[in-house]
Amino acid sequence: MSFPRIEGYVVTEKLGSGSYSTVYKAYTKVGARSIVAVKCIDKSRIKHSGAAVDNLVTEIRLLKTLTHPHIVHMKEFTWDDRNIYIIMEYCCGGDLSKYIQRYGRVPEKQVLYFLQQLASALKFLREKGVVHMDLKPHNLLLHKGSDGKYMLKVADFGFAQHMSEETMRSVRGSPLYMAPEMIAGKYDARVDLWSVGVIMYECLFGKAPYSSATFKQLVDKIQRQDPIRIPPNASVSPGCLDLLTRLLQHDPDKRISYDEFFNHEYLDLEHMPNKENYDKAVGLIKRAIELDARGSYSGALSAYSEGLRFLLPAVGAETDALRRSALSAKLTRYMERAEEIKAFLKGPPQVQGIQTIQAIQEIRPPSTPPRRGGCCVSGVDGASYDFSNSPRNQRCPCNCLSQQQSMNGFCVCREQQSNEIEMERRMNGTPESSTSRDSKNSSEEPQVVAKPRGALARFLRRAPVPYLNTKDDAEDTTPEKSQKASEDNSSDMCRIT
Repeated sequence: MSFPRIEGYVVTEKLGSGSYSTVYKAYTKVGARSIVAVKCIDKSRIKHSGAAVDNLVTEIRLLKTLTHPHIVHMKEFTWDDRNIYIIMEYCCGGDLSKYIQRYGRVPEKQVLYFLQQLASALKFLREKGVVHMDLKPHNLLLHKGSDGKYMLKVADFGFAQHMSEETMRSVRGSPLYMAPEMIAGKYDARVDLWSVGVIMYECLFGKAPYSSATFKQLVDKIQRQDPIRIPPNASVSPGCLDLLTRLLQHDPDKRISYDEFFNHEYLDLEHMPNKENYDKAVGLIKRAIELDARGSYSGALSAYSEGLRFLLPAVGAETDALRRSALSAKLTRYMERAEEIKAFLKGPPQVQGIQTIQAIQEIRPPSTPPRRGGCCVSGVDGASYDFSNSPRNQRCPCNCLSQQQSMNGFCVCREQQSNEIEMERRMNGTPESSTSRDSKNSSEEPQVVAKPRGALARFLRRAPVPYLNTKDDAEDTTPEKSQKASEDNSSDMCRIT
């Protein structure tokens, strides 16, 4: 088989063909030998077709101006005596049609993953005033990265055009995915929303809603506006079903609008899994842990909650088992910590006097040691509790505090240190030394601080909260090590895209 000769490229294989063009795989002769896809249009096939020439000119013009992660990027275009060549980025995962054929019914979680990427591209096109008008699985290419994840990219803008306020009157696109109003020849930008619904239906149930044995049967179904039935054995979530039925409305006035589509709760474009949103999750979780360590629990709870909204979709989209396991473990810990803080803020235990100081000093993540050197400590609401102005306070005998609670006659920080040493001894299983027992027995300091019980005890007996890193190895790191790793690896490419 002979391949076309393109200056600067080596053509290696044929990927597919259409009415007027053939797509080849090639690589650059110089440099990094990057792989590209070449759309080769035979001039002899289009010279007598004004529509084909118009479509080609439209595609080249749009691809030159449309730059988006989920739209196929055109690198350049060139020509010779026989052909016109459009050089595009190569998508190694084939197209969505082959994906559906390979796997049959696509799991709803994966459908949502693809749908979010398609909606992101459509939102960009909408802002540019462009309507694709030929959305179908064949024109949705998949690029499979080294991490095993697929990224969907919209291709083939031959029928696309800038949509004016006036409605269109020419029939364009593929009948199986064509909106009903296009048969009548009078339509507007909402035709793409119908096509999205058909693609979504085919992914979920394995075939398009109006699949027919012949073209005549297909046209009859569209013209009669046959009701679209959901398979009786289908198992989809209420949110998914709501979006699907609102997209597949025959009357465009009853169909979901673009704004409603982009803001639909099930689609949740704001928190879709991608590198940008994953970086947001990393920043929010880091802030939550720092606020948690300082005792600013209201702010920490807010940061945890918002960070989890970005992190949860990322974990669901992760394909690598080890990485998903590591992310899931951290996700679970953040959810648990958020629930602990929420429960504590709803009803903190009522403690009085020195117990209040002791409780507030201990309500910190174990990885952040209690602050020593002052009797002023941060409270639950981020305020400070300073007992230094009490008329009954006096200088601290051990000089570690500027003031002490003199009403009980002992140093708060010394008691705190003693409690920490005793807790560490019990956790390590070290027997209590005779010296410490004698010292403890001979001490005249009264035992005032009661052992925390109930909700407070559970709040204090928590595991360390690890930072979320861009790498997210399975190794469970301390916040200090994780923070350093996050800073050192801030430039690493996140694999959640």
